[in-house]
This record gives sequence, structure tokens and C-alpha cells, in this order.
Amino acid sequence: PGQKRNSAALEQPLTSFLTRPTTTMKLALLALAATTAHAACPNSCSGHGTCGADDTCTCYQDWVMGDQDGGDCSDRRCPYQVAWSAGPDKTGNIHTYAECAGVGICDRGSGDCECFEGYTGRGCGLQTCQNDCSGHGECVYAEDVTFGTVYGDYAGVPDANGDIVASGVGVGASKVPQKPNWDSGKVRMCVCEPGYTDIDCSRRMCPKGNDVMDERLDLTTSLKYQTQTVTLIGAGALGDGKVSVSGCGDTTDAAATDACFGDLVGKSFALTFTSKLNQSYTTKPIIVAGITANTDVAGAQVATQDAVQAALHELPNYVVDGCTVTCTYAYKIGVSALYPSVSCDIGFNGGSVAGPQYLLEVEADKCDSGCTPQLSSPVQLKSALVASTAPGFVKASVATTISHATPGSTYADTIVSIDVADGTGIADDDHILIGSEILKVTDASGAPTLAVDRAQQSTTAPATMADGSEVFLLATDSAGALVPDASSDILSSVSESTKADYNSFECGRRGKCDYSSGECECFEGYMGDRCQTQTALI
Repeated sequence: PGQKRNSAALEQPLTSFLTRPTTTMKLALLALAATTAHAACPNSCSGHGTCGADDTCTCYQDWVMGDQDGGDCSDRRCPYQVAWSAGPDKTGNIHTYAECAGVGICDRGSGDCECFEGYTGRGCGLQTCQNDCSGHGECVYAEDVTFGTVYGDYAGVPDANGDIVASGVGVGASKVPQKPNWDSGKVRMCVCEPGYTDIDCSRRMCPKGNDVMDERLDLTTSLKYQTQTVTLIGAGALGDGKVSVSGCGDTTDAAATDACFGDLVGKSFALTFTSKLNQSYTTKPIIVAGITANTDVAGAQVATQDAVQAALHELPNYVVDGCTVTCTYAYKIGVSALYPSVSCDIGFNGGSVAGPQYLLEVEADKCDSGCTPQLSSPVQLKSALVASTAPGFVKASVATTISHATPGSTYADTIVSIDVADGTGIADDDHILIGSEILKVTDASGAPTLAVDRAQQSTTAPATMADGSEVFLLATDSAGALVPDASSDILSSVSESTKADYNSFECGRRGKCDYSSGECECFEGYMGDRCQTQTALI
């Protein structure tokens, strides 16, 4: 019987074992089912995201699918920049952030923008420069482009007539402060090399000169050449122009001495001239002549003007082929002092400098070995503006000084009749400035005794006036009103003091410029590099 049982057991079908799952197999099947339920995200998020409980992918940064977030995270997102132009948002702003700045197509495989023509950079956020500036210029951000060509084009303050007057000296045009805008750091443009122009720097510039057939409107006056006045004001002990040496600048006619003009005489500076082709040339060092070494002030003035003229004439290519120079050593009127100064009037009368020219620029920074020009001991120029406590009106001149009947005494704030050293040039209704007080002259017939009204204009209260105080005559306009002073104090400067009767036209307006060569093709009857010479009567 035992053998029969074993035989029966052996004769059972194999499938009977397979149809009876063990406990271990049941657990394995459950685990497999659970794993399948949590791996249903598309393409397993391509390895670029996490799978959520709802079988959707949360992509890592800069991964998407097509133009939408999520999906299988198989595509790259391209950089976003402020759009050059896009559909407005609810506030009406059309410069929102957009992929590829709205001017490019995103390559989803690489995550790089394929920018349309005219745009470049990460996310197409930059403009290209036209024709890469033709190899004759630099591609720069618009906010970094300077205004004008030289310092004098932008540096200055309005005078009584509203004209801009230079308030300092400098070299090179400067960036004009701008308010941040949506296109800051995006828009670029060409800044051309000297001798080239146009939006892409592709055109050569032709020489400019006077139109020989141009007629002056008023032939009764002498011909005027442009004159520029270069004024150098000594720094003084503290940079405010005030000289600590006793007796210097006590009055406008005080003697000029080497000691008083110590910040200027024996020291050097240079001038930079920029031609109408935007080519800049800097002179050799110019020494301000000493007074004692040249016998007197007149001799020093002549020596300095000769040095300035020679330095300009020696610039290469005959860029300044003719100029006149007259220099003056004098004390300039400041807020509370008279400043030692050297002024040079430079008239441009050569053929290459006919008509208006760019303002000269002053080089006065120390520059030792290896520099050009080498300024080992440059002039020391006034750098600080002295704040004025007086009402801001233009001073016409130093008219005179108070001359009290009892020398050394003072006029009390109640006195309405004052004595001055010289009443010449002072008339009824004139306004004068003494210290910080403005007075109105009511009767000048008894000069040098003046009847006055105290504390006029914006002066708040009369003040005590000491004997010897300077009396300034204030300037008035055509209507008799005082002229407001935009800047009560003065600095070294370069300004146009005489406008030229001559003009300055491309090819003298008597020829056509060949922009490929930069040469003038003169009309019949004219010749010269600027067509400045008439050869026949037409």
C-alpha cells in the first residue's frame, strides 16, 4: 500500500503545482503591480523632471515639452529677454519678457536661439551693428555713446542770453547721463573712426572749407575769424583759486608777479585740436612764461602767446595752417576773491581752419616719462566752485570801493548815504553789490557820495559795510532787470569769443565728395582739396 501511495503522488499532473501560487509569488506580483502604477509618467520625464502622483512630470529648470511646461520634459527652454516687441499685457506694456526676446526661434534640442537678422547675443537680447561698422568703427551700447565730438560740445552752463558757455576744461567728449529705459544694454550703434561717417561707417569724409562764392551780409565791418578764448585759473592753496600770498589780487589792477601766479608760470599744458574730419592732434608741452624771466608782464604775455602759436602751427599735416594768439595775465573776478589767470585768444585764420571749428581742449594732467605730451610739471588749475551767499546776479565789474570819511570805520545797517572812492560809471537806478547785500542807487548826482536804498532784490536784511569793501556794479538786460547768474563762480574754460564770418561746408559747397576715396571732385572753375580756389569766372 505504501508503494501505491507514492506511485499515485508521482502520477499527479505538473500543472497542479503551477496553479497553486506560493505566498512568495503573491508578494512578488503585488510589488510588480505597485511599481507599474508609479512609473506611468510619459517617457519617465526623459530624466529631466520628477513624476508626480497624478502621472504628470514636473520638469527641471529650462526643460519643457514643446512650448508648454510638463509633458515628457524632452525639450530645452531658450533664454528669456525683454522683448523688442510683443503683445501687450493688461497694463499695455509691449516690452515684457519673451523667449528669444520675440525676435528669434528656439532650437529645442540645444536651448539656443536662432536670432533673426539684426539681432544677436544670449536670447537675441542685443542688436547687431550695421555691416559690423564696415571695419571702420566700434560697435557700442547706445547709452555709452558720447554727445558731440569734444568736451566743449557738452560742458557748460547757460549765460544771460541762454547760450551754453563752457564751465571747465577737459579732453574728449563725455557720456551724457541717461535715465534707464527698457532698451538699456540692448541697443547698439557704430562709433566711427576719424575720417569715416554714416550709420555703418562706410563713407569716407571729405575736407570741409569756406565757400569762396559766399557773400558776407555786412561788408562795412571787418572780416571776422573764429576766436576761441582759453582761460586758465590758478588753483590757489586749497584749489578754490584764492591765493595765500599777501597782496595778490587785492584789486583787479594789482601787480601780477611770479609769486601770485605761481600755479601757472613756469608750468606746462598742452592743447588738443580736433579737425572737422574728427582727427585729434595734441601739441607739444606749452610753458607759461615767467614774468621776471621776461622782464615784465608784457614780455611774459608775448612769450606765452608765441609758444601757443608755434605749438599749433607745428601740428602735423598742416591741420592748423594759420592762427593768431594774444595772451593776457590778469586777475579774474570771483565770488569772494580775484583769481590769477592766463587767458589766450586764439583766432583761426588759415585756409584749413576757415569757419567754425571744434573747441580746443586743455591737457593739464601730470604725465611723466613715456607720455605724450610729457607734462612733468603741469599748471595747477582751480577745481572748486566757491558757494556764494549773495543773490545770484551777474557782476558787470568792480566799480569801486567804499571810502569812509573816517578810514577804517564801518557804515551801520541804517545808513542810506555812502561814500565811494570813485563814482564814475554809477548812475541813478543802478544796483550795486557790497558784500552780500544788494543796494539800489537812488541818487548818484553827488558822487562819490551815493544815496541808496538798502537790502534790495532778494537781500533779506541790510548789513554793516566796512571801509575798503569792494563795490560791484550788477549787470542789467535791455529791460533794465538784473541778469540772473547761473554760476556765481568761475573755472578754467574754453569758449568761442568771436563767431566767424567764414563758413565750413563739405568740399566748400563747390564740389562733390567721393565717399569711397574721401576726395572732393570740384565743379568746373574750382580746385583745391576743399574746392577753395576759384580758377575761372563762370
